[in-house]
Amino acid sequence: MVNGQVGVMFFDSWAWLFFVGAGLVFIILELLLGVNTGLDMVFIGTAFVLGGLITLVMQSWVWTAIVSGVICVIYVVIGRRYIHHKMAIKAEKTNIDTIIGKTGIVQQDIEPDKDGLVKVGYEQWRARSKESIKAGEEIAVTGISGVTVNVKKIEGGNK
Repeated sequence: MVNGQVGVMFFDSWAWLFFVGAGLVFIILELLLGVNTGLDMVFIGTAFVLGGLITLVMQSWVWTAIVSGVICVIYVVIGRRYIHHKMAIKAEKTNIDTIIGKTGIVQQDIEPDKDGLVKVGYEQWRARSKESIKAGEEIAVTGISGVTVNVKKIEGGNK
């Protein structure tokens, strides 16, 4: 059983290096994937690197695994929510998106197969609808497709 003890002693002496290497592999994989994993692999890789470096002097694979695991758990439980919240891209409306939901008046008849013209606020827009809407009727903007607004007739609107 001497050979088994030599193997364990060898691994104990170099476990920190294994964890540092594995952590660096995680970080490099994240960079190669283009940060598509939300930086999770970078933080887990960093936890492995820190766990390996912190336990360098202990020369125990058990302590290296425990410290790395604790750092990973702390990240997953506490840090992940904070990090992802800070990194989230806020979906703010652009100037053109602010027109969605506004109402207007049809100026040129709209047919399902023929675009018409509407006035929303002070601007005129080419308009498209799945229903026939006559000039003078009130509409609501439901979306935008290029430079054409998608509209629907407001029930009870002007006729």
